[in-house]
Amino acid sequence: MLSAAQVAEFDRQGYLNAGLVLSESEVDELCVELEAVIAGRTARPPVSLRNLSGRDDSPVWQVVNIWEASEAYARLVHHPTVVGMVSQLIPAEGIRLWHDQIQYKPPRDGGTNMWHQDGPLWSVLGATSMVTAWIALDEVDTANGCMSLVPGSHRWGDQMDYLRTVPSFEALGVGCERELPAPELWPVRRGELSFHHCLTWHGSHGNLSERPRRAIALHYMDAATPYVAAGNHLLKPYITAADGEPVVGERFPLVYQEGRLVPA
Repeated sequence: MLSAAQVAEFDRQGYLNAGLVLSESEVDELCVELEAVIAGRTARPPVSLRNLSGRDDSPVWQVVNIWEASEAYARLVHHPTVVGMVSQLIPAEGIRLWHDQIQYKPPRDGGTNMWHQDGPLWSVLGATSMVTAWIALDEVDTANGCMSLVPGSHRWGDQMDYLRTVPSFEALGVGCERELPAPELWPVRRGELSFHHCLTWHGSHGNLSERPRRAIALHYMDAATPYVAAGNHLLKPYITAADGEPVVGERFPLVYQEGRLVPA
């Protein structure tokens, strides 16, 4: 579990490295499963499998809801240590998975992810309490495209109108009305767990190394998060709630309820 000091750091900064949560063998299994999903060798597909680069020779893979295609990833969604820590960062009676997402940058390629906040991009969710549990499947460092995060930015509300105007990854702050603290480069070791708030400004530069950069992001939400029917998202068709009611549906599994972990 997280210490009181770690929870306070997350509240102050908007992000936190919680340390090692997966063994080498557990990460190895997830990497093997990822390759099987990409190759279409699983009984069920994920919700989405996209090559963001559009190039067959150097694909930048994004996989949404890989847990539906892989038992190993389904177990990870309910991992007791991960969910236990999430319950400390989302003070709620119940917690659901919003969705997961694989981010796979190949060696020697771009894959730059520009500055953004997650929450405003999830416009079907009527809350800003979501937390991402981000687990590195490789050693993630400055050479292969680690995240950068802006400390305290989760306290500034929805700033996507500004972030969309930033012309390049290095130009953060240009045209901004507030004085920004310096972004923090955020290397994460293989098997380590990093958390960030859904309003934390973050992005990542491209992978210029000879190594892959793979990670799984688990996006968790308060089970009372209301559905906003006017919004849009890839997973909107799978929400079975009425407008204004808590988001429910078989693709949004409950992982925590009234002080107890919910098993897979």
